[in-house]
Amino acid sequence: MKDWTSHCGEFVKVGSCECGKRFARIIFCGREWCKNCNKITHNRRIARWLPKALTMQSFGYFVFTIPSEMREFYKSKEHLSELRTYLRRRLKQVYPNIRALSRWHWFGAESHTYHPHLNIMVDGFQKLSNGELETIKKTYKDALERFTGIGVKKSSKNLRCKVNVYYHYYSVEGFKKKYAKKHKKISDEQAKKIFYKARWDQVVYITRPTFLRYQKELAGKLKGYHNCSCWGQFSELSYEEVEHMAIMRETYSKVSQEVILIESGHCPCCGKKIHWHKKLYPSGICNFGEELGGGYFMLDSWPRGSPVKLPERWQIQKARDENFVSGRIFADL
Repeated sequence: MKDWTSHCGEFVKVGSCECGKRFARIIFCGREWCKNCNKITHNRRIARWLPKALTMQSFGYFVFTIPSEMREFYKSKEHLSELRTYLRRRLKQVYPNIRALSRWHWFGAESHTYHPHLNIMVDGFQKLSNGELETIKKTYKDALERFTGIGVKKSSKNLRCKVNVYYHYYSVEGFKKKYAKKHKKISDEQAKKIFYKARWDQVVYITRPTFLRYQKELAGKLKGYHNCSCWGQFSELSYEEVEHMAIMRETYSKVSQEVILIESGHCPCCGKKIHWHKKLYPSGICNFGEELGGGYFMLDSWPRGSPVKLPERWQIQKARDENFVSGRIFADL
């Protein structure tokens, strides 16, 4: 087995803004099972999602699971993409202005058995009745059977189909009603804090790595799959808007304001756009810079010397460093 993770974190990309500030971004392998970078790349995913998630004043949270008899079929990038596209189009047919963030989890908590389930965080959705959720579940079951050609087995307990679709609606008003039922009246400000905490927890949970134990065959099948997906039109936020959201981020956030701004493409000093150059340099140049968190550094001067030549295996995929940052999964070649 070739050890691709041996090069994780060895190289950096250098970028600069219009005001001349220089930054270095460490290139990580991005594999969820990589102990060297999975925590840092998780924080980068949080930073990319947070500006969008913080615009959600209420949201719905779906989890679409796949029955065990169909999971072998969904060890395929094409089939996973087909199912995700179907769900996006189906929801948009019913709710045309839908905006959402979605990401697959490959395994369950503390489990190494393949169990793909799609998490979807939907902006401005609504509370669904049991009847509406059952309709979504039946439509989803029919789609699974049509795509796979496999019939969903009945549950031995209640003869209902084993297609599980979880849904929960989050809103400030919803938390006020929830506490009122417990005879605990809370203020609008308290309800907002509870909602902000729930929103943050969902972003952290959905973006977390789940492929924590390397499985060569499965990793090879999922190689290059773009897991994080954004649905609908999230308007590009200005530097001032992103900065405001970064500052107001929940106090329990471990992602720095600088990382949120850089992941949004803004210089944390002046707010101008950062232009990242294609050439790579040894990560040792970060020793002469100021650490900003998340594998980012501010440099005092432009790196001296020549850019590095990538290992021969890395030259197979010329855009590999871009893919590292985008959160794609890779496997050994």
